[in-house]
Amino acid sequence: MSIQGRLQLSVAMRVFDVSLTELAAAVRISRSSLYSLATHGVWPARKDPAVLAAQLRDAMRERGATAEDLEDLFERVPHAPPATAHATDETTQPAGRRRRRSAAATADQSTDKEEDDTMLLSKQALTPQARRHFKLFTNPFDGEVTTDEQMFVGDDIAYVREATWQCAQTGGFVAVCGESGAGKTTLQADLEARLERDPRGVLVIKPSVLGMEESDTRGETLKSADILHAICSQLDPLNPVPQKLQARTVRARKLLSGSAQAGNLHLLVIEEAHAMPDAALKQLKRLHEMREGRRPLLGILLLAQPELKMRLAAGLRSGSLREVAQRCEIVELLPLDGDLKPYLERRAAAANVRLAALIDDQAVEQLRTRLTRKLGSAAVSMCYPLAVNNLVTRALNQAAELGVPLVTRDVVNAV
Repeated sequence: MSIQGRLQLSVAMRVFDVSLTELAAAVRISRSSLYSLATHGVWPARKDPAVLAAQLRDAMRERGATAEDLEDLFERVPHAPPATAHATDETTQPAGRRRRRSAAATADQSTDKEEDDTMLLSKQALTPQARRHFKLFTNPFDGEVTTDEQMFVGDDIAYVREATWQCAQTGGFVAVCGESGAGKTTLQADLEARLERDPRGVLVIKPSVLGMEESDTRGETLKSADILHAICSQLDPLNPVPQKLQARTVRARKLLSGSAQAGNLHLLVIEEAHAMPDAALKQLKRLHEMREGRRPLLGILLLAQPELKMRLAAGLRSGSLREVAQRCEIVELLPLDGDLKPYLERRAAAANVRLAALIDDQAVEQLRTRLTRKLGSAAVSMCYPLAVNNLVTRALNQAAELGVPLVTRDVVNAV
């Protein structure tokens, strides 16, 4: 019963407001094991998958989930990558393992066409045929935002954008949480571009997160020593960084203080912050407490997937992360939904083309429908920029192949 990618369980936990700590205690497994299962589809090695699945269903049922909610609890969520094929011949596997793998394969095959063909859509490129058909020199929906003209700022995005700006200007402590493809990296690049034009001088410090994981068993954890190294290297690149943690801390404090006295502001930006261990999150709180008078020396901006919000909420209840959760402002990047048409119009205008020349209004509504998945009585929208861009590009390719002048509802249904 090993399914790669985040499971519907993680979505159900958010919908029914069930914390990681609460559910792990109910089924008697560790928080880390449940986290690995919900977010990576990795079943605990020492727990029978069938037994654990039954326990999880019972626990979710007690917390309000219906039988319909529980049907696909262990299938992948729409944006997760498809499971990779196993090269091992199944005939060589034990019967029990074959049965479990067969059950997983059946679950994969039963996943509806909408999920497989749109929400799991890989990167799409506009075909030469589509470029000729719609008279496009570039793909307006290629997903990359490289100019101000391409940057869409709806009401929700404007709020998040302003929150990140205030974090940089006032030394705040903010976590921007959003699903994969929601636009976190785009907002970060936009913030850095705005800061470069700002005369007040905000120095952005970004520790490397390459290979960063929540535990050392899967990669390398980000430690306070790594963050201090990034601070020292950014503010004093010509001198070696002290090796001892205490000396490194003193050096970073002095450099930040001296830079602040010179009129600079400092912003620590950590990407993929959901993969930070609890110890590192606690250390961020201590870094944020460094002051020059009353003013924080270091603003902190975290970019993370929704798991960070869940962990902070669970840590607040259990007390393990209460100091961080009480100080860190959570800002969520929501799906486009009502802003879908304005978003598409903005991207089309940036390519000097009218949206009405590419796609009609009914097709726009169908795009929203295709990117919304029902989870029992709740609707989970995956109408994020990356998914929208890939689906629209595929629809343009399909319209060109069919020879129709516009992307219509039927064309969207056909892709």
